[in-house]
Formats: sequence, structure tokens, C-alpha cells
Amino acid sequence: MKISLNKKEIVDVLSKIQGLTGRKTSLTITSDILIKAVGSRITITASDMETAFYGTYEAEIDREGILSINSKKFYEILREYPDNEIIVNEVENRWVEIGKGDSIYHIVSSDHENFPEIPIIEDVEFIDINSKDLKKMVEMSSIVGYSGEEKRIYVLGSLLEKVIKEGKEKLRIVSTDSKRLHCYNADFTGNLNLPDESVIIPKKGLSELSKFIDGSKESFSVGVKDNHFIFQDENESVMIKLLEGEYPDYKPVINHQGMIPVEVDRIMFSTLMKRISILTSDEYKSVILNFKNNELVVTITNPEIGESKERIMIPFSEDEIKSAFNPRYFMDALSLFEGNIVVLNLKESKSPCIIKSFDDDRLICVIMAMHI
Repeated sequence: MKISLNKKEIVDVLSKIQGLTGRKTSLTITSDILIKAVGSRITITASDMETAFYGTYEAEIDREGILSINSKKFYEILREYPDNEIIVNEVENRWVEIGKGDSIYHIVSSDHENFPEIPIIEDVEFIDINSKDLKKMVEMSSIVGYSGEEKRIYVLGSLLEKVIKEGKEKLRIVSTDSKRLHCYNADFTGNLNLPDESVIIPKKGLSELSKFIDGSKESFSVGVKDNHFIFQDENESVMIKLLEGEYPDYKPVINHQGMIPVEVDRIMFSTLMKRISILTSDEYKSVILNFKNNELVVTITNPEIGESKERIMIPFSEDEIKSAFNPRYFMDALSLFEGNIVVLNLKESKSPCIIKSFDDDRLICVIMAMHI
């Protein structure tokens, strides 16, 4: 194989798939990318056995062929190469020559026949979703992470389902770690067919997908087929293998009926949480929020570090509510909203806080109360 590549285009692609090829798997060859040159185009494939990427790009091809090459080293060489046009030439005994003239690299490739097979998924019924909505859904899901020892399927993945709101079908994604929950509803066009069982998408796959969602584009296509969630752009596809398991009934958790709505300035409240979180530690993660008499008093007492108290004025005339929460969860949730005002829905000391936008009900964030 001998091809000439456009540095800017290929480096951009390679930078996005480093998370996939950098993940340890049972096969060392998953640290490679597969490059196939046919006609006037090349295809680049990457896989970590759970999430697969497939992209097609124009290139000048002198000799067709296929090779498997280390993703990280190939990316680093191309990124630092001085010219915008880069020649990649497979010579003998699987050696690959990169560059020309005064700047040439030689690295060994792998046996491409050992590269993992990428699932061939056909006849997918795609729906179109606004790029900003899809980006928000993926971002919202990825924020709610998990530890390396986590085994619970509903924490490792996010639920994707179709719901009816105000007589219209919506695409909903739900993400939780049992201490907080994020839920987002998005409009879509097309026919969405989902299997009867729960559709749970791995969060680590969604995290990799986020790198391919260009917010400047109008929309993207997504679908579910053959136990995979599939994202498709004009010349790029990402396929994420679904998790198997049941997702708990989360709907009672996001129900804010009968709760007390409290309007707060989003930036001011987020900044307050950031200041107060300075005194948190691994052992002492909670702060006390005391709502009373048109004011909110936030306090923290950490025997390891010290204490702090802040007071802000808010519209609150109900009976006093004193609850403990993790301030970092508020910071994460508030970063997802865009409006100036958010509504904190409260009920009693042990009840969760349900956060919604003042004038938009697409996003709901729930933060569970902690013991005082």
C-alpha cells in the first residue's frame, strides 16, 4: 500500500480515536488502527471490542492495500510531521515508511488479519436529532461517572427510551450513579424502533462518541439495531455495543409534583457551591442547605480543615427545610443548564432536590439528600 494523506484531516480523526485505541483490552492489536486503501479513498477503523469507529476519507492512492498500525505512534508522527502532505508506504516484512526527503520514519505494522472484526449492521432505521440536543444528551450522561470497581449495569450505562410528552414522541436518556440522576428529552424526526428490553448504552462508549459530535452541524443520525447503538455522520460511524440488564424505575424520582419550587440565579448559586466545596474532603463531602424566611444559609463544618457559612437572599416563605447535599453534584448539574434562572424543587430534609430550568423542561437533574 502506498498513499498520500492530508495531514490536517487525518490528524483530526486520529486525535478523536485515541481514547478507543488507548484502552486496554484482551487483544493487544486493539491499540492499532486498520487502514484500507481502495480506489480514491481510505477507510480508518478502530475498536476496543465494545465501541467501534469507521470512517472514510479521500486520499491519493498509488497502490491499494491494507495495514494495521499502532494508533498512538502513527498519530504522534503525523501530528509532528512538518509537511501537510504525508506519504505512507508499506514496504517489505510489514515495515511502513512514513514521509519523504529529509523527514522519514520507519515503523513496523501488525498482521491485519488479527484485527478484530467490526460488526456489519445493515438496514438500520435511523432518526435525525439536532446536534446540540445530541451533544447535551451525551455530555449529561458522561458527567455521571462511576468507579473502576462498579458492577451495576444501570450505573455503567445510560438508559435510552422513547417517551410521550404533551402528545409528542421524545427521545429520552437517563443517567444515574444512585446518588444523582440526570434526564434529558429531545425532539427527533423519523421512526424510532427500539427493542422491548431496556436499551442501556455504556457510558464509556458515549464518552468516546462525544468527540465526534460537531455542534456546528445541524443534525446527526442515530439508531438501534442488532444490540448496538449506532451514530452516523456523512462519512463516519460509531457503533456501541449495548449492555444487557434491567434499568430501575426512575420515574418516581423525577416527579416534582407537590414539591416547593425555589428560583435561584444559576451562576450565583453555582459559584456559591464552588466556594463552599473548597472545604470538602473525601471524608466530609456534604454541605448543609437551610431554606428559611426568604434566605438560604449554606454551611460546612469539616473537622479536618475548617468551617464556612454563607447567606444569600431567595424567594422562600414556606416552612424551614434543612438538607445536606454534595456541592459538586450541584456544580455538575448547573453546568448543563443555559438559562439565568433555575428552579430547585424541595420537599423535606431527606427528599432529593430536583433541578429544572425556569422556562425549559427538557433537562431534569436530581440530587439525592445526604445524612445531616
